[in-house]
Amino acid sequence: MAAAVGMSAAVSLLMLFAAGVTRFVPLSALCLFTAAVMTWVPLKEEHGFLFAFIEYVLVSVIAIVISRRSLYTYLYALIFGSYGIVRLFLNMRLGDKTMSVLLRLLWLNLLAAVGLAFAEFVLRYDPMVATTLPVWALILIMEASFGAFMLLYRFAAGFFDSALRNVILPRR
Repeated sequence: MAAAVGMSAAVSLLMLFAAGVTRFVPLSALCLFTAAVMTWVPLKEEHGFLFAFIEYVLVSVIAIVISRRSLYTYLYALIFGSYGIVRLFLNMRLGDKTMSVLLRLLWLNLLAAVGLAFAEFVLRYDPMVATTLPVWALILIMEASFGAFMLLYRFAAGFFDSALRNVILPRR
């Protein structure tokens, strides 16, 4: 099991580093970041909370140590990396899908607020300087991006379950 956690962490770190390096093609950086978040879907689906949490903490700590200046590192460590663990926990504990989606959206918003506070007070970066949009427009964009991320994550987890599970992890 340690080998699966190590391999998943290594692939996530490689993709996070590549996302931070590819500045000229923003779409490829976004795809690499999304793939870095998705690498532990098989690990989470097969082995549950503990190993997924260990992989998340391992990747977050190593990524912050290695590439401290990358925006994608902080996005992974503060906001998007823990989403899969929270999603699995809520799906196991709640029967109501609407409540689960609302709680996951609340979780992402809470982590985004923590991330903005971290950027402003620890990194000394004011996120509002970089834009001329009003705050309400930024909130709408953020909510739309969280919704798109939740749908993409669901698609990737479903794709693993339907197409890749039997190829990667053959049943004995």
